[in-house]
Amino acid sequence: MSRIAFSLTLVFCLIGTGKVWGQSTISNSPFELSTGQGLWGALLPAYSLGEDSGGAPALSDSMDALGYQGDLKAVRRFLGTRTSFEGRAFYATAESTANGGDSDGAGNLTALSPSTGTSEVIPAGATRLRSDVENYGFDILLRDTWITRFGGLSAGCAFSYIGFDQTFNSTVGAADLLREKLDSDFRGGKGFVGWDGCFCGHPTNIDLLFGFYDMDATYGSEAGTLGPEADQKMTKNVTTIETNFTTRRDFREIQVGTTFGITYFTDLPMIERNANQPVSIGTEDAVTLKFLFEILL
Repeated sequence: MSRIAFSLTLVFCLIGTGKVWGQSTISNSPFELSTGQGLWGALLPAYSLGEDSGGAPALSDSMDALGYQGDLKAVRRFLGTRTSFEGRAFYATAESTANGGDSDGAGNLTALSPSTGTSEVIPAGATRLRSDVENYGFDILLRDTWITRFGGLSAGCAFSYIGFDQTFNSTVGAADLLREKLDSDFRGGKGFVGWDGCFCGHPTNIDLLFGFYDMDATYGSEAGTLGPEADQKMTKNVTTIETNFTTRRDFREIQVGTTFGITYFTDLPMIERNANQPVSIGTEDAVTLKFLFEILL
């Protein structure tokens, strides 16, 4: 399964005749605060629970979801130098609901107990799955910029934190079948390069970022029809590749813009089930995407 979070470049640039106006084509203010609201898309590792008599999943979700994302960005420029500090915090969420099959309570639908891996008959009733995912985090960046005949070229580094909280709540009839949580924390850094100039007559920047993280993943289940609680942990090194495209314009004396971004994760946790074994945590690659409308506060 092949499967995108922010961009605000603060750089020197050449405009028109080649004269330098401030430190960035996006803004030449010493301090800037902006907010973005828009769409968040996620292509995450799939989820499934149980089987019917033919071996097909009883409950499943592709975890390809569309939801909301909000951003808050702050920039401190040291005008007259090449240096700027940037900070960004974001929150995104999405949910989905899927209807499974009807269990007769006599074995046409079964599922593995998360604590022991033994096969359990799903009680009689219609099965239903609700999946929720929250994605949040922050970046603290230091950027240096150089003026060239092609616009501003920049490079820098960042401390970064990313969190994913996933909840899978399955029911049968009016009863809880199983509630599972899969949380992951990414702590690490990013290196990036950027370009700042004009595109179609509007101030524009593009960033390309490479992230290196330590991932801590935690799985937990709550007691329900499928037996006692279970929990697991894992750690792994994860790499990300991210690109962001931002363009701005003036609208009735208010500076507005749009940002499109995509982030690729080499590994994101997923729930794995094997007969006669407790549930375990595996990994698979994933992608998140965003499309934001921004306003300069």
